[in-house]
Amino acid sequence: MSGKQYRKHFVPLESDPEVFTGLIHRLGVSKQLEFQDVFSLDEPEFLPHPALALILIFPTSTEYEAHQAKVEATRSEYTGSGDGEDVTWFKQTIHNACGLYGLLHAVANGAARDFIGK
Repeated sequence: MSGKQYRKHFVPLESDPEVFTGLIHRLGVSKQLEFQDVFSLDEPEFLPHPALALILIFPTSTEYEAHQAKVEATRSEYTGSGDGEDVTWFKQTIHNACGLYGLLHAVANGAARDFIGK
């Protein structure tokens, strides 16, 4: 996310399924949904079923951030909105809030959206 200027800053979320689950419940998502750690994508027996979303958390480097800034500069901004869209997209406007935005995207799309407000 370097190269972008954010006016607001967020304390990064701890990468912990209990923290993620507690937050989505406080945001109004059904207690039927929860986050779990996944230790392998190559071995199906280690994946919880059903898995409605995956959030990949990984460290970045200065080189990675510079590369991403170049890639992002070539993309046009997503402007879709409304009921006709298949995906709900939230543009990140707060520094260090990628975990929060990942949670929002995970619960606002696909089958997980059916658990909002229930």
